[in-house]
Amino acid sequence: MESKPAAGANSVKIGIEAHVQLNTQSKMFCSDRAEFSDAKPNSNTCPICLGFPGTKPVINSKAVEYGTLIGLALGCSINRDVFFSRKAYFYPDLSKNFQITQYEAPIAVNGRFGVGEARIGIKRVHVEEDPARLIYDGGDITTAQGVLIDYNRAGVPLAEIVTEPDFTSPKQVRQFMERLSSMLEYLGVYDPRREMSLRVDANISINGGERVEVKNITGFENVEKALSFEVVRQAGLVRMGAEIQRETRHFDAEFRTTKSLRKKEYEEDYGYIFDPDLPRLTLGKKYVDRLVASMPDLPDQIVKRFVGSYGISEYYAGVIVYTGKPMAAFFEECIKLHNSPKQIANWIVNYLMKSLNWRSERVEGSKARPDTFVELVRMIENGEITERYAKELVKAYVDTGKSPRELAKADSVSLGAKDIKRIINSIISSNAKAVEEYRSGKGAALQFLIGQALKETRKQADPKVIKELMLKELTT
Repeated sequence: MESKPAAGANSVKIGIEAHVQLNTQSKMFCSDRAEFSDAKPNSNTCPICLGFPGTKPVINSKAVEYGTLIGLALGCSINRDVFFSRKAYFYPDLSKNFQITQYEAPIAVNGRFGVGEARIGIKRVHVEEDPARLIYDGGDITTAQGVLIDYNRAGVPLAEIVTEPDFTSPKQVRQFMERLSSMLEYLGVYDPRREMSLRVDANISINGGERVEVKNITGFENVEKALSFEVVRQAGLVRMGAEIQRETRHFDAEFRTTKSLRKKEYEEDYGYIFDPDLPRLTLGKKYVDRLVASMPDLPDQIVKRFVGSYGISEYYAGVIVYTGKPMAAFFEECIKLHNSPKQIANWIVNYLMKSLNWRSERVEGSKARPDTFVELVRMIENGEITERYAKELVKAYVDTGKSPRELAKADSVSLGAKDIKRIINSIISSNAKAVEEYRSGKGAALQFLIGQALKETRKQADPKVIKELMLKELTT
């Protein structure tokens, strides 16, 4: 369902091209490694991915399979006959001056992908080769004094997902990218931990005017920032009566602005021709049926299962599942160890994930483990620690990965009523002015005294118990 702009607001149309590095062992058309993070610059190369004359590319069948799986997951129709073309243009990151891609006959077409109530049209899914990496010396793409080229990435398999211009806001694009990334992770076709594993080119126009492309945006937050800036920039030009130029722009993440790179090319400028070195492919019914049968459960299906099987809310299920496959696995491992899904979901979503986000960590790369996290939940349920203290304890747990019980023991949390009473008496005797204010009818003074007591107990004691004992001591 497409949302309509408010009266007087600008009508925004956005379409994107998402470039996904496929998680294959080798490159798209040669046997060099697709994962090269440990390689020295320009060492993960061969004559094929460098485009030497006379070399013959060979199609990576796993990349075609992954592209087909993506098309199926996006509800696309799979083309029976597909082939590769040469997209000719001069860039230094393509040494042979063309990119092997698919244009006339992509793997998949005409799909749909839900984002909230909206259904975003998927125009096409195709596979191609990644260009080399450019390293700008002494600036960015618009200001650098020189450019270095690392061809290690040249030839890595990419799936390109092209949407229809169905987005009506930058926030909606960000939500789409977050959901798409999660879906791709569950499919097992890409690794979100790889650098530049998911990049976006976005086309945006307002009020039916000329469209502007913003190239190579990485990071979901940056996608929203880049497009939000473009909405403001283009709206400003419209207000001044200026013409919006069809152009390609670069997003400067530091200043959160876009900069003009060049006038935008049209598709006919690329001069696509059939690649004579590569065969046509037939994706027959048996091939497609086999892939359909092999597809794992996707995020929406898992959300429904979590709600039905574990009785947790759809909100909690969605947050856990769409955070990523490792987080969903972590949740289910916790339940196997301790059958308290609602409590586990609550502490994962509201406290564990916040601590992980603060550290910019994913659960699989953190020190959190299902057995020790369940230990924390059990301590809360058994009344060994208060929820208030547990909220603090989970931070130390994520930092260290140590047993919550051992952390609590080191924190001396076994406060009995006598210990709390002793602390309260100490607070009362050292805050005579606040005690006098309370007895003269100022209720805020009581909250101050309770806060001091909580501070002394390092939030280990139950605030209700503190208040009860504090009132008793103040009235005797």
